Amino acid sequence: MTRSISADTQAILLLTAPLMTGSMAREQAELLTAGEYRRIARQLKQLQHSPSDLLGADADQLAQELSSVVPADRIRRLLERGFQISQAVERWQSRAIWVVSRADSDYPQRLALRLNDEAPAVLYGCGPLSMLEHGGLAVVGSRHADAVLLEYAEETGRQSAAAKKVVISGGAPGIDRAAMRGALESSGKSIGVMADSLERAALNRDNRNWLLEEHLTLVSPYDPNVGFNVGHAMQRNKVIYALADAALV
Repeated sequence: MTRSISADTQAILLLTAPLMTGSMAREQAELLTAGEYRRIARQLKQLQHSPSDLLGADADQLAQELSSVVPADRIRRLLERGFQISQAVERWQSRAIWVVSRADSDYPQRLALRLNDEAPAVLYGCGPLSMLEHGGLAVVGSRHADAVLLEYAEETGRQSAAAKKVVISGGAPGIDRAAMRGALESSGKSIGVMADSLERAALNRDNRNWLLEEHLTLVSPYDPNVGFNVGHAMQRNKVIYALADAALV
């Protein structure tokens, strides 16, 4: 799936995303945290502005109006990363990775409604975006499970496929992948909510056919090239549960 990136999403990426195409550590240290962006988003709404207005002719004035939340100079420096974002977008699109933000009309409503302003500001993904609205069964568990539990998880995936239910999991080794594999190998559908390395997973040969056949969607609230982080792994769990109708842990 290829889609253009809206001006609102570009502005949010400039403020919050590492744009990992060789960005300097100093730049990344200035990125808005999730909490800071939530406060900026509330302030923009109160001022009757959208994120894309930060890219317009009145951007300097608007940055000044937001300075009670985040210093105006910091906002300006982040918005000046036009070259980095053009590189990042070109890289993502060449790998069929899409990007959607809370400011976009096709942002998953299940996340927006269930998580409110705790919903990730940006989602990166590969595969059908529409699958994120289908609901389904979340299956999550240990990376270090014995053969009996792995077979149980895989059978759960197979039965979910037979019932036409999407399996939603974290894509980690162990229980997560077993459940997803059971669904996909039974011609079912699955969503993998990644905490790291989305780009690598999207390019993985084992995933490509399922992605091309639109049986698999990989999605992450984190930069497609970011490495593993325990905090990210814990935080993405709320996305798994919000996308699902029920969960098996």
